[in-house]
Amino acid sequence: MKTVMKSPDVRVVVLAGLCAVLCGSMARADPDETGVTHITDSSTDRTPAKTTFPSYPRIARRDRIEGDATVCFRIDLLGRIRNEHVRDATHRIFRRPALRAIRQSSFEPLADGARFSAELTCRTYRFRLTPVQADDKDE
Repeated sequence: MKTVMKSPDVRVVVLAGLCAVLCGSMARADPDETGVTHITDSSTDRTPAKTTFPSYPRIARRDRIEGDATVCFRIDLLGRIRNEHVRDATHRIFRRPALRAIRQSSFEPLADGARFSAELTCRTYRFRLTPVQADDKDE
């Protein structure tokens, strides 16, 4: 599985990400980092080849905006993403990064003789900021 990082502030835990995609559970990034900390896929029997995580929009980070974006898509025989669209977003600022990330992701092609399903799959990206900790210094 290949993992692509869009910015230095997003870390991908490969095993947790694979588990999230295959099992439909949530993947968590390092809690000391900020960015997309969770992804959730609707159930699919397709194996991801390349998972790209969206970068946190600069304006959303500046304005301390957190939220979710759900992108739905179909996977073709060769593992490419098709017919992608944003189903839901808590804030419109997360729509473009979520679409960009899903367009750069792919799945393993189907093996010869495998049954093709044109089932709709959805992926939810959760954009979260890490709480800022105050220093214990008396000034």
